[in-house]
Amino acid sequence: MMMKIEDKDHAVGLPRQWEMEWFLTPAECNPQGRMPLTLLINRLIEIATLHANAIGIGYADIVERHHTWVLSRVAVEMRRYPGVNDTYRISTWICSVNRLFSERDFCIMTADGEVLGWARTVWGMLDTDTRRAADISYMAWIEALAQPGRCPIENASRPQSPGEYTTEHYRFTYCDLDFNRHVNSSRYIELLLNQWPLEFHDANRLTRFEIAYLHEAYSGEEVEVRLSTAGSETRAELTAGSTALCRARLCFSPREPEVQAGCSH
Repeated sequence: MMMKIEDKDHAVGLPRQWEMEWFLTPAECNPQGRMPLTLLINRLIEIATLHANAIGIGYADIVERHHTWVLSRVAVEMRRYPGVNDTYRISTWICSVNRLFSERDFCIMTADGEVLGWARTVWGMLDTDTRRAADISYMAWIEALAQPGRCPIENASRPQSPGEYTTEHYRFTYCDLDFNRHVNSSRYIELLLNQWPLEFHDANRLTRFEIAYLHEAYSGEEVEVRLSTAGSETRAELTAGSTALCRARLCFSPREPEVQAGCSH
């Protein structure tokens, strides 16, 4: 008989860490022959989903409560991105949990275990009826699986609004949507990265990326992309009318050599 996810001893014997391996095909690469950030974010979501399923807090376990997990904040810091025909591995584990959020961390590696980068994420629970945050206290037992302190990069923060900014406009359409019928989290990132021309990406790579998802966006909504750059750091915001949908912080470094992560200070 399936255990209820409220059972406090449910954590006994469950995997505290989940690891997967992928092969990066040419069709998945960006123009520089590397893994694009959007694919990396999708891989993080994929492995987080599979780990959640394995420990009994996945979609099938919470759908009867009319709940679903939503990604709230992400921070990624990369020394180097996997290249074409590379095999790479990602491992994930829960870092912490409280009444409203669960923190989950990741390590991105080569096939032989060289660390390429790290990621930190914050997840909330959405009530699909009310479209409001749900209390996840009933699954507080997952704290027994938590492994805090393993990820060496800074937490995913709440990036600030840009100061003086440039603007571009975009209208979301069908292919921007996901399973929950709102704009897919990776579409925001694609929209931000498309604000720079190919020549910029040829010369620079993204070493630190942070994003905070603030509000859902839907098909047909027109958004304004706001960017403010100072040195190697850009602050970005997507807005629909007066509502901020997300805010991001992007740090670029010269593409060669691909060794230094984070922002220049």
